[in-house]
Amino acid sequence: MLGFGGAEIGFERADVATVRRMLDEALDAGLNVIDTAECYGDSESLLGRAVAGRRRDYHLFTKCGHYEGTGRDDWRPASLERGIARSLERLRTDHVDLLQLHSCPEDELRRGDVIAVLERARERGQTRFLGYSGDNAAGGRECRLSD
Repeated sequence: MLGFGGAEIGFERADVATVRRMLDEALDAGLNVIDTAECYGDSESLLGRAVAGRRRDYHLFTKCGHYEGTGRDDWRPASLERGIARSLERLRTDHVDLLQLHSCPEDELRRGDVIAVLERARERGQTRFLGYSGDNAAGGRECRLSD
């Protein structure tokens, strides 16, 4: 697998034509993973506008857990559900290949509500696989979210 991380295009406010050109060339050259998150500025929207028409050409990963994409953590189940729906809408797809909790604190993981939200997303077909992406204390512990 060869991947593209979408943080910088969102934070640097790249234009959609540049993102489309860059990713079309990268996909043609063998890139097959695109990773983003709801808190990466306009990244999800840019990616959706640029390459949604090529959805079969890549595996799509995103991350949830930040209220309205602001970067402020919000682990309430209803907020996570809304964030997942917003991400899919912005990415212009009905599913992602990997949905990850983004730097979720260990106490939230242990409580289980956040994992249950991701499991329901998988049951609804919004994602194929579940995961965790982070560098806090929870990231250093073994935590099985997906088979």
